[in-house]
Amino acid sequence: MFIEPRVPEVGLRIEMSTDGDAPDTGLRNIFARIALREGKRFFEVVVTAPELFRDAYPVLCSIADRVQLGGMSPARALHATLDRMSSLLRAPESLSREREVGLFGELLVLGGLIDRLGTAKAVEAWRGSQSEEHDFALPDLDVEVKTTTSESRTHWVESLTQLVPKVGRPLWLVSHQLTTAGAVAGNSLPGLVEAISTRIGPGRYHDVFENALSCAGWRDDYRERLTTRWTLRSASRGYHVAGAFPRLTPDDLRDKGVVIDRVTAIRYRIDLDGFVDPYETPEIIRIACAFEGWT
Repeated sequence: MFIEPRVPEVGLRIEMSTDGDAPDTGLRNIFARIALREGKRFFEVVVTAPELFRDAYPVLCSIADRVQLGGMSPARALHATLDRMSSLLRAPESLSREREVGLFGELLVLGGLIDRLGTAKAVEAWRGSQSEEHDFALPDLDVEVKTTTSESRTHWVESLTQLVPKVGRPLWLVSHQLTTAGAVAGNSLPGLVEAISTRIGPGRYHDVFENALSCAGWRDDYRERLTTRWTLRSASRGYHVAGAFPRLTPDDLRDKGVVIDRVTAIRYRIDLDGFVDPYETPEIIRIACAFEGWT
């Protein structure tokens, strides 16, 4: 434990034996950072509001206990502690059905990429719903994942920029159609989370995975509430977001004389039933579409 009266801040400092990054807590008054001191690398959890120092002490102790007694990495111990503290203070809740199936679809793609690229490259490619990022950033292309439970291949697009490729990087959309499965068929979202977590194993990339899960809205206490089992209604498909692919973009509207600055939000739905993509599907997209889980 340390106190820096001049800043002011109070915190927990843990020496690191391996490389790793500090996760974003998403909170205003408590954050993590990596510090170099006398040639050694430390993971620090810091609280910056003096009026909260007294209350922060047991939180820092809980993180230290999870590292020293539970054998967790500092990043995982931080997330586990904040999740438990948050659970004490909030009413029971769960993911919306839309977000549940959306995250399920992203994890299907992640599972396929793990089989093809290996744990490190696949996990690092997943953006975990980071703002202004496509869902996956692969070496040669980006991937946006859309998942629906509709009988038709229709998907919601959340903004004018969601289907805009980055300069010099092709954008592909992976489309999943899910339906509810029987009691023993398919997989639940918690089951898929657990399967991928087990496949990744302990270490740095497990921490990266859990941080991305948290950014995507996942909490450990959802495990007992999300019991629906899902299976593919039809084969997943990949589409190159180019040419005649149905979408709205800022450039489209500007060409029509629309003052984009006056459009503060937009959400629209696209229908891909029967849409013929003239482009050859890259192998990595075919693999991402084919994954349904491990047996």
